[in-house]
Amino acid sequence: MAPGSQAKLEIAERRCLERGLKLTPQRRQVMALLLEQDDPASAYDLLDALQRRHQPGAKPPTIYRALDFLVAAGLAHRLASTNRYMACGHLACDHGHEAGTLFLVCDQCGAVREAPMDSPLRRQLQRSLKNEGFRVGAQPLEMHGRCERCAS
Repeated sequence: MAPGSQAKLEIAERRCLERGLKLTPQRRQVMALLLEQDDPASAYDLLDALQRRHQPGAKPPTIYRALDFLVAAGLAHRLASTNRYMACGHLACDHGHEAGTLFLVCDQCGAVREAPMDSPLRRQLQRSLKNEGFRVGAQPLEMHGRCERCAS
């Protein structure tokens, strides 16, 4: 397990307990796989890893059920534009995703960054949407472009 992943996994378990949710062994395994990823992963990549390391006979519904739970619990995110999953980058923070989540997706290298909840970009976007009478839901917002490294 990657450095820091164990601590994040314990935070995920604690968050589930606080909310009366159960992080089953299978869900825990999938969460651990997400925490080990440097970049968002497809459900089938995660299924392959789950089969190799924990459950050789696991089928697609197994991974999708676990991912649906983790996303609903706010422990992971699904990027709709790429159909990939990633662990929440702010597990240690006490925040919800009621105002939505902003992801910055690099179209060149595939890197994804979860914009901090208090970023100026996020605040301005929320102000602009409020002025338009529009309220963002929990569905993540994805902005595509090029990261600083790829742009230079």
